[in-house]
Amino acid sequence: MKRNFTLLLLTMVCFLTAMAQKTDAMLFGDVKSKNTGEHIPFVTIQVKGTSFKTVSDATGHFKLAHLPLGTQKVEAKVLGYKPQEIVVVMEANKATEVYFVLEDDAKDLSQVVVTGTRTQHFIKDVPIRTEVVTSKALTNKNALNLFDALEGVPGVRVEQQCQACNFTMVRMQGLGAEHTQVLVDGEPIYSGLAGVYGLQQMGVDDLDRIEVVKGAGSALYGSSAVAGAINLISKEPTFEPSLKADVQMGNWGHKSFNLSGSIRNENIGLSVFAQRLMSDAIDKTGVGLTRQEVKQKDGVSDRVETRLNNLGFNLYFYSPFTRNDKLVLRGKAMSEDRAGGVMADDLYLNPFSEGTEQIKTNRLSADLTYTLPIGSRSELNLSLAYVHHKRNATNDTFLTSYKKTHKDPVTNEPISPDVESMRPYLARENSFTPSVTFSTKLGRHNLLVGAQAYTTQLRETGKYAVVDPESSYYGQDYTSISKKHATEVGFFLQDEWNVMPNLSIVPGLRVDTHKSGEEYSSDKKVFDAAFPKTKFNETSVNPRIAVKYEATQNLILRANVGTGFRAPYGFSEDLHLCSGSPRVWKSSDLKAEKSVSFNLSADYYGKNFQLSANLFRTNLQNKIQFTDQISDQVRNLGYTYQWENVDDAYVQGLELGAKVNLLHNLKAGLNWTFNQGKFKNIRAEWAETAFAKDSRNISRFPGMTGDFNLEYTPGTWTFTLYGNLQGNMYIDYNAEEAENSKIKKTNTFTLWNLRVAKQVNSKITIYGGGKNIFSYIQDEKHIDDAAFMYAPVFGATWYAGVTVKI
Repeated sequence: MKRNFTLLLLTMVCFLTAMAQKTDAMLFGDVKSKNTGEHIPFVTIQVKGTSFKTVSDATGHFKLAHLPLGTQKVEAKVLGYKPQEIVVVMEANKATEVYFVLEDDAKDLSQVVVTGTRTQHFIKDVPIRTEVVTSKALTNKNALNLFDALEGVPGVRVEQQCQACNFTMVRMQGLGAEHTQVLVDGEPIYSGLAGVYGLQQMGVDDLDRIEVVKGAGSALYGSSAVAGAINLISKEPTFEPSLKADVQMGNWGHKSFNLSGSIRNENIGLSVFAQRLMSDAIDKTGVGLTRQEVKQKDGVSDRVETRLNNLGFNLYFYSPFTRNDKLVLRGKAMSEDRAGGVMADDLYLNPFSEGTEQIKTNRLSADLTYTLPIGSRSELNLSLAYVHHKRNATNDTFLTSYKKTHKDPVTNEPISPDVESMRPYLARENSFTPSVTFSTKLGRHNLLVGAQAYTTQLRETGKYAVVDPESSYYGQDYTSISKKHATEVGFFLQDEWNVMPNLSIVPGLRVDTHKSGEEYSSDKKVFDAAFPKTKFNETSVNPRIAVKYEATQNLILRANVGTGFRAPYGFSEDLHLCSGSPRVWKSSDLKAEKSVSFNLSADYYGKNFQLSANLFRTNLQNKIQFTDQISDQVRNLGYTYQWENVDDAYVQGLELGAKVNLLHNLKAGLNWTFNQGKFKNIRAEWAETAFAKDSRNISRFPGMTGDFNLEYTPGTWTFTLYGNLQGNMYIDYNAEEAENSKIKKTNTFTLWNLRVAKQVNSKITIYGGGKNIFSYIQDEKHIDDAAFMYAPVFGATWYAGVTVKI
């Protein structure tokens, strides 16, 4: 069957490729800047509505051959300049000349985006509203990883979830990481294990930009895109060879080394990058009910010690098999060691000591993409991606459980296990993601059809002890083995219908089949009943429709509505807890979450300013929640936590934004969001407490957020100031002593970051800055609930560095 499918696909490709006609209609010309009159190199020149395109050379000149005959619109576009269209008439066996003169684009509207529709659009023209973090913004933020990069994006919140290991999470419009699909060049290869520490492990030096699409994303990207998608777009090599080195030092042992380079000719391009990050463990705060109390050190790390390495390459082949096709090979390798715990006598460096967490991560990824133009108006895209992820982690779960269940018969003091019986948690995950899309232009319709699959296998082992005092196996240590797997196959269809020049309607549909399961076993008998297997089999149909209306040349209105789903697999909390044991129960009766999302937005583009408003709401059915309130039946099976469908819920809000060029060298931006998120009913675990009413609020969803940025570029200087406001929100505190548990309503606070850079010459830039420069810390801290974090737990970090470009 597979062989026949492959032969059929190859036959179709050969047939469609043969449809391309050689007309000998040639186009020549150049591209200049309107302001300076100088030629602009490396500008993309494309015949609109077709796959014919090229890039101007280092002198700003270009040529195109065998173009479609008749009247054609030719467009020149490059970042930093407004695109320009020129109408030409192409004739067989004849050369036509065209000359472009481009204006500067102070508002970055020439930015091309792809995530919202899987097709290229200028950011002003895209039917699905898209936020972009440019490579320049990444530099001005001093973003060294994805966590830094996403700070300050409207509607997006990055946060730490664990005081012990610094587990991080991204939230979009109030929904957690499990509702947000992170893509790498359009593919969902951000695997389950990566979802725990990946925000801090993924470097950004190789990124051209980050695209953020909020709202219903399941119609294009499948499960987990309920809240939207974050797409990391890699840099493409340029014709101008480049080499960049960056060295940065800071307080608390911060060291950063980055090296990148690229080179390209007509047929091949290569970019490479390497990163080394180091930071020491920090202890600046302790347990307390007031900020003054929290400022007292407790001898336990607030930030873990990290040693991170990233390496990678992007290899591009241009026209390797036929005219204008493209083959891309990418590879990345990452390794990280992190350690935290008791700081005295460097005890945290002993992986098996009490209170210590050490995590070693290794990740390899490889992907291949192939783009084949078919005729003048169609394109075939193939993609294959593979990820291998390993984790070796130790915490004191086994040590404390063993000491709790083993006492000296004379002194009644806890007995520690034999050191040779200690073992780390080990996890290996292998994921594979193939996809194929075909797009074609038929009159006013741009059709897109595709299929995407995702399969993953996760194997885990861990050392545990039976702590149930009523069990006949009480105190028995054992090695737990888990086998988890998931397969998801989706088919999608989309039509970009340009009804009128100022009106586009984009209906879409995706059908997904999800199958997953989990199986646990142990190296010895420790429970009378076998651990039950769990399995899930779900088919989901998710439609979406989007509308873009250009009310005037400056005012763009957009609306979209769509459904989504979240399969009950790959929860980051499971993997954060090192659940190689049956610690987290997921019943086979657990239902997939369903959602309906609505977005309505307006963007006004003035001469020197831009205003935006975005109204959103997502209704969730069967919301899945993590809890330690489990039934006796589940506890008797050996589980200590469980996932359950707690209730229906909703999140909604209004995002307001403004960007303004105050002067030719002074830019400012302000975003303000009003949020609300609630469950339909009071959560059961809080029903009989004073916090019953507060429990209806979606945890960790601020009622208001704000972001401010100011950029001043006098001459060769760049001054950048970022501010972030977080309003009141509700957060659970699950204390070891149940009577001390509560739901806290946090206070509003602001955080400020600053960066100053000086371009010494065309090759050297020196810079310095700080994050959380006013050293704000949260005003209450408890270590018996490691997830009780809602603000920084240590003060300002300062840095200085130098960048050399050749």
